[in-house]
Amino acid sequence: MKKITLEQIERTYTNNGQHAEQVVRYTLTHKIQKADNREGCDIYDIQIKSSRATVCKGTDTDNYIDNDNANYYYYVNKDFSLAYVMNKQEYKTFVKLFGTVTQDSKKNGGHIKTRLKEENSKMVEWLENN
Repeated sequence: MKKITLEQIERTYTNNGQHAEQVVRYTLTHKIQKADNREGCDIYDIQIKSSRATVCKGTDTDNYIDNDNANYYYYVNKDFSLAYVMNKQEYKTFVKLFGTVTQDSKKNGGHIKTRLKEENSKMVEWLENN
């Protein structure tokens, strides 16, 4: 795993996931681009995640990760200053340690999904030590 410093931009999204995606896109391309909020890779072969991000619908995270098109997973920290870059295996471990099963809102169908926990000191410690 490696860590990259993200370039700061003016915030245009209230949604943290969309802002994280836009910050990473800007850091990698030096262009302001809209967040697309779609399944699969967010930019190139990278999937971008932040605190409380949805990992997948359902609970079979290994199968989902094995079959997505991403080769890299960027976890953007809470203040949008750093991204931790993981390969598939590192990301699977991260999800096993810091993922939780929740239920979507009734507005979104009420289905079971796996999402990352709120960023916490154990998560940051694990990211820093791996």
